[in-house]
Amino acid sequence: MEQGATRIAVAALCLALAASAAAARPATPGTPWKRAELFATCSGRLSAITARQQAVDDPAWPRTMDQRDMFNLMLEATLPEAIRFGVPKDEPVLWRSAGWTEMAGLLADIAYSFDSGRADRARAALADRMSDCTGLLLGG
Repeated sequence: MEQGATRIAVAALCLALAASAAAARPATPGTPWKRAELFATCSGRLSAITARQQAVDDPAWPRTMDQRDMFNLMLEATLPEAIRFGVPKDEPVLWRSAGWTEMAGLLADIAYSFDSGRADRARAALADRMSDCTGLLLGG
C-alpha cells in the first residue's frame, strides 16, 4: 500500500511540474488572424535585435536570425488561412514594422537614456517581449 501511495505522490508531482512548465510558456493564439499577427510581430522584434547584435558584433546574432527565420516560416504557413479569415494581404508588413519599432524604441532607451530607471524598465520590457516570442519556439 505504501508503494502505491508513493507512486501516486510521484505522479502528482510530475503533473504539477508539467502544468507549471506549460503555464510558463506563452500560448499560441487560437485564431489564424492572431497567430499571423504574433508571428509577424515576433519576426519584426527579432529582426531589430539581430540588426543590433550585428552592429555590436554580438556572437548571438546568428541564433537570433535563425529564430526570426522560424517566425517567418510560421507566418508563411499561417498566412493563407489568416487571409481567408479576413487579414488584409499587406497587414503582416505593418505587424513586422510594429515589432521592429517596438524593439528599436526599447534599445534606444537602454543605450541612450540618462535615466537609469527608464533604461532598467526598457531592459525588462525587452526581455519580456523576447521571451514572449522565443518561448514559443522549441529550444527557444
